[in-house]
Amino acid sequence: MDTAVKTDLGEMSAAELSALFASGRASPVEAAKASLERIERFNPSVNAFAYVVPEMALAAARESEARWQKGEPLSPIDGAPTTIKELTPVKGIPWRRGSALGSKEPSDKEFLIMKRLRGAGVTILGTTTSPEFGWKGVTHGPAFGNTLNPWRTDRASGGSSGGAAVAAALNMGVLHEGSDGAGSIRIPASFCGVFGIKPTYGWIPSDTPSPLFELAHRGPLTRTVEDAALFLNATTGPTADAMYGYCPTPVPDWQQAIKGADLKGLKIGYSRNLGYAQVQPDVAAAIERAASRLAEMGAIVEEIDPGFSNPQDALLALWYAAEARTVDLANPTEEQKKLMDPGLLRIHAKGSALTAIDYVIAEQVRADLKVRMARFHETYDALMLPTMPTTAIEAGVDFPGGVEGKDWSDWSPFTYPFNMTGQPAVSVPCGFDADSLPIGLQFVGPRYRDDIVLKLAAAYQAAFPENLPSAPRAL
Repeated sequence: MDTAVKTDLGEMSAAELSALFASGRASPVEAAKASLERIERFNPSVNAFAYVVPEMALAAARESEARWQKGEPLSPIDGAPTTIKELTPVKGIPWRRGSALGSKEPSDKEFLIMKRLRGAGVTILGTTTSPEFGWKGVTHGPAFGNTLNPWRTDRASGGSSGGAAVAAALNMGVLHEGSDGAGSIRIPASFCGVFGIKPTYGWIPSDTPSPLFELAHRGPLTRTVEDAALFLNATTGPTADAMYGYCPTPVPDWQQAIKGADLKGLKIGYSRNLGYAQVQPDVAAAIERAASRLAEMGAIVEEIDPGFSNPQDALLALWYAAEARTVDLANPTEEQKKLMDPGLLRIHAKGSALTAIDYVIAEQVRADLKVRMARFHETYDALMLPTMPTTAIEAGVDFPGGVEGKDWSDWSPFTYPFNMTGQPAVSVPCGFDADSLPIGLQFVGPRYRDDIVLKLAAAYQAAFPENLPSAPRAL
């Protein structure tokens, strides 16, 4: 929507705010106040924030305002109201990591992604909710309670970046940092009807130890693909401090990559279910409609499965071992364990029982999967499939319908394979089910070809924009 039509700064995107700041028609202070007002109005209904820091936000916004007035902004997103997932430390805000065990004292450290966002001049509004240590694909836990879906507050936001997705859907800020170890950006993006990208592992370097190693990606959740590209421009790039992965040079201009997106000739492999998953009928219908739309836009769409079997068992070996190590590092006492998420303690026990051989076997499955997808992309520019097989599940549960399965990842079969391969994967809204809950369309690209999935998502969003919630809806 053109900025001339909009009058409420709280409804605007990062790109629109940047244009207004440059012209002097609005200031970062006004934008921060508008975002804080939306948080005050909407957050009590959805519980998306761990901490809100109005004084810190307004102080940063005033500094940004002075830079824009001098014509010396640090970046196009200087002053953009921004939130950080609570798993990422922010100086001056307690770093709880969704756990009752986390420190309640203000953090004195930050990771590289925060340093780069600060270098771009963003205004930090606060931190968004996560389950304990980010261990599952929904956002409820012992530290901050239950984060609810803005489309229906009896439904889950998804996770583990649930707070970020809810904040994006309600525009409580315009840029929202998240992380994705098995789907934790794309799951809530799909459930909440926003855009999310898990970039190729390496573009945003990891400068801190992680037992998840190269499974865990950081990236943005936003209302628009363009805003996500602005976030990536500020945060991607090599560093000598990178502990895992590789960041090639030169780094693309992600915003430029999506301009004038033309899909003619792009070859897309369309998988309905990866050959092994069950999909909710109205989700399947929405993805089928999206395939037809993309073909009408000039893409070459061919129905095909990539040809791998479900790698869940390998994922769980890697995941459980990592979460067991995370809990061990927290070193909880028996009394403290009573304050922890029982589900996390169960996978701690399972992860602790794994052997080195189990881990090596899982790593070989991951290596084989990387080769399988690399060969797939020798023929296809992108893979298209549902982000999730279902729309938002009931709030407050780890398993839909109250029927406990093998693992929460049972109901997210389309996300974790691409954490194992490190490929770029996005979720873009593509419709609603019969209960008016959002449906996500996923594009997966070759490693380091994030420009392809961003271009696909930008073109699709421009041609078929979906509604966003004007306020949380309680049923």
